[in-house]
Amino acid sequence: MVEKRSYEWLKVVLVFCVLFVTGARSEELKSNPDEPAAQKILAEFRIGKAGDPILLPVTFEGKEHLFLFDTGSSLMLFDISFKHQLGVAKKNVIAKTAGSPMVVEVFDPPDAFLGPVSIKDYGEVGCCDLRMPSLVLGRKIGGIIGMNFLRNYVIRMNFDEGILSFLQPVKGQYSHWGKEMVFEYDSLGCPQITGRILDGIRVDFTLDTGLDALMLNIDIFKEIISKKETKTSETLYATASGVIRRKEVRLDNLIVGPFEYRGLLLAEGNVSRLGLSFFYRHLVTFDFPNNRIYLKKGRNFEKVDETDMSGLHLLRISDEVVVYSVDEDSPAQKAGIESNDVILRVGDKDANTYDICELRRVLMSGDKHKITMTIKRADDVKELSFLLKKKI
Repeated sequence: MVEKRSYEWLKVVLVFCVLFVTGARSEELKSNPDEPAAQKILAEFRIGKAGDPILLPVTFEGKEHLFLFDTGSSLMLFDISFKHQLGVAKKNVIAKTAGSPMVVEVFDPPDAFLGPVSIKDYGEVGCCDLRMPSLVLGRKIGGIIGMNFLRNYVIRMNFDEGILSFLQPVKGQYSHWGKEMVFEYDSLGCPQITGRILDGIRVDFTLDTGLDALMLNIDIFKEIISKKETKTSETLYATASGVIRRKEVRLDNLIVGPFEYRGLLLAEGNVSRLGLSFFYRHLVTFDFPNNRIYLKKGRNFEKVDETDMSGLHLLRISDEVVVYSVDEDSPAQKAGIESNDVILRVGDKDANTYDICELRRVLMSGDKHKITMTIKRADDVKELSFLLKKKI
């Protein structure tokens, strides 16, 4: 019997035009002279450029695997390929996703490590199929690092320097970390903070580092559209339960704490969320044990949100860049590109020399920017070109 309990974990809601990934490293326990004397750095990892999802190294069964760092997941998850190594399932739970609900098997925590830090003492782990996120990112995703592990630490994300640090928790607050804001944990154990949009509409946002985009609850999204004439576009999201299409809108203003943001892109969703395209604008410190988040303006604070301008949605399958789908009436469709075409070259570069998300960045590189591609369809190879078109 499936236990009627929900884990809101799929913030593997990864946009097909999402940006890419991290290298990672871990270090020995050490002190930082800029920190209070009692605070220690437990582990540090390299993270990627603004817009890249955060993948961290988890060692399991003697091998290192990339796990998604996800404050929007209540539970730590392993890919289904590890199922037989996790032992006997204790129960099943219903997991909510941005698509359809799905069943997740739950296991006792295995003997695994995030860098030098053991995950074994932090509760149960789930197991599900992460194949689609792996295809979208072009890398094997071994699992998701969720809040039952993360809430035990202070975690700093310095996107300007490309470093994520796990810090030993201490009592007190520190003004040099940035502007302090209190958050609450929602019923599923994920951090949530209040913001305001437009003319003071209150929105409770889940803080969700496993998602690139910003999202608004569908009812609030519809309210915005009904109140004013606002241009919308559509994009695809990949979830563990399948691919969904969602509308998106460019918002006049968003206020979170003392900060105001203009022109951000937000998509409709089942829950309002602040994803990485929000956090990458700041130096961020999550003080999970004390229910605090600290934000400082970073180099990308004024960065303009953009979305795909080509109409192409890409996967990497067996070391090939494959077209998953093409938007109707888009530049790529008008140029003659179809689903299942293999992209061989982009300009004068072999497509396989691109990181898949680097290639997606090329496809949002500017209105009217010319893109030339060599594609293969069955045995036919042809060169096509089109001009990118800003959607919103």
